Amino acid sequence: MRRFGYYWKEGFRNIFKHGFMSLAAVLIMIACLLLTGTVTLIAYNIDLSIVELQQSNEIVVWIDEDLTTREARSLGSQFNRIDNIATTEFVDRDEALEDYRQELGEDADILEDYDSSNNPLRNSFVFTMKDPALADETLEQIEAVDGVADVRADEAVISRLIQVQRVFNIVAFAMVVGLAVISIFIISNTVKLAMFARREEISIQKMVGATNWFIRWPFVIEGMVLGLLAGGLAFLAEWALYTELFRVVSGVIPYFQLLPFDSLRWVVLGVYCGAGVLFGIGGSVTSIRKFMNV
Repeated sequence: MRRFGYYWKEGFRNIFKHGFMSLAAVLIMIACLLLTGTVTLIAYNIDLSIVELQQSNEIVVWIDEDLTTREARSLGSQFNRIDNIATTEFVDRDEALEDYRQELGEDADILEDYDSSNNPLRNSFVFTMKDPALADETLEQIEAVDGVADVRADEAVISRLIQVQRVFNIVAFAMVVGLAVISIFIISNTVKLAMFARREEISIQKMVGATNWFIRWPFVIEGMVLGLLAGGLAFLAEWALYTELFRVVSGVIPYFQLLPFDSLRWVVLGVYCGAGVLFGIGGSVTSIRKFMNV
């Protein structure tokens, strides 16, 4: 227990003893975490928006006019058995005619000769899909239902949205991986500079018989504390940056809505602190190896 206390004491002492290098390591970790995290959050929001656009793309199914409204409505039970259908809405032909009259307003007179006995409209269903990538298969299943007269779906739009989502996911993944690699490289080299400044201290400890782990533990604790501090500060900076971005985007791009930070904050805090600790400890452990052979 006394040795454990020594490790913590030495870890914190090293932080303040080499204050400039500690500050540099923390600032670089904050910058790397903030840059990588912001790109990831934006990519996540754009991906959600694309998925939402895909799922809001509707399929309209017109029912055979020989079927009564009751018979047409009963087809809903067969449509509901199709796994990829997310929502189902039945549109009564008479209600659709009244809605059309209201939309025409002053020009509704052109429909005065039509009523429930000679309604030119058909009963229909409006569907949305769970997975737009399965649109072709879903359309085949809908068309196979007896009583379906016609189906309208913007297949070209659905296909283009799927292509956009795939391309964006690849680009976003490449950006995040690239930024992560750059972040680890910069942080590792920063820690190496700090270790180089302490090479004489490490050499003296080795000469008096200190074991490798006796020397290493204070640096591990130092890296963990610096990483945790960097993760916490990066989280606060991300909170402010994301909140401002949320305000700007909401006013400029009404069709693209970012998720509120409150729904993401605990995940972001956990990831930032975890990544900071991982980078700090990893950088300390890997960087000190070359100084252990005296």
